[in-house]
Amino acid sequence: MFAQNQRFIYEYSFKMDSLHKENVEKEIMNLDITKEGSNFYSALLITRDSLFKAEIEKGKASQSVVFDMRKIKRAKVNFRISKSYPNLENIYHTSLNASNVALKENHKINWTIFPETKIIEGFKVQKATTTFGGRNWIAWFTNDIQIQDGPYKFCGLPGLILNIGDEKGDHVFNLIGSKKLNDEPLLMDSKMKEIFLTNEKFNQLWNEYKKDPAKNIKIIHSSSEMSETIFSDANGSPLTKQDLIRRKEQIAAETLKKSNNFIERELYK
Repeated sequence: MFAQNQRFIYEYSFKMDSLHKENVEKEIMNLDITKEGSNFYSALLITRDSLFKAEIEKGKASQSVVFDMRKIKRAKVNFRISKSYPNLENIYHTSLNASNVALKENHKINWTIFPETKIIEGFKVQKATTTFGGRNWIAWFTNDIQIQDGPYKFCGLPGLILNIGDEKGDHVFNLIGSKKLNDEPLLMDSKMKEIFLTNEKFNQLWNEYKKDPAKNIKIIHSSSEMSETIFSDANGSPLTKQDLIRRKEQIAAETLKKSNNFIERELYK
């Protein structure tokens, strides 16, 4: 399998609003695997990076780069998981209050393997269960692909995990395809500076953000350098600092209200 880099493509179905579970979001996710490890992320990040590179190339001739962010379809999933082989240590990459943060973990997932089998995408798969992140999970892995990895942080079974979901069906990852890669994709996000946090510190900052989601904007606009800055909305109408803060608080309140059913409840409790 490692003669070339491999990409396994999953459809991720998730219900982020526990009060409205009829609303099912979906995102295509890539699991890129090399000899050194793997990277799990939204496929939209590859599209975004390609657009950026194309605009930069076009701008070299005119010596100016103008990029319209409205052209980009934003990813619904704001986390990325990188794993290193062979120890399967993983790093959870995400953003919190305008900062890029990372959480390094090396907790072994304890699996119970059952004799039950079925067929997924032409592969014979076997059932396994585990408890992780405050949820009970059911996984289906195949011995036909000898890679002890899978979507999100799930790994450590005798073969690749093709399907895994929690028992309530709130978060489900399902393999829908695969391809060989000529080169290992290097995401722009992987080159960004990150702040490494413990799980406890992340949870503390998450709760601080929920209480005051506009805190970073307030700090920025209290500086003397920003005192004379004039802001405007998409239509060119002037905005006061109070308008900006109010908008940030309103958007955050609406988002937080609908986002209350994370994969790992313990991280976002």
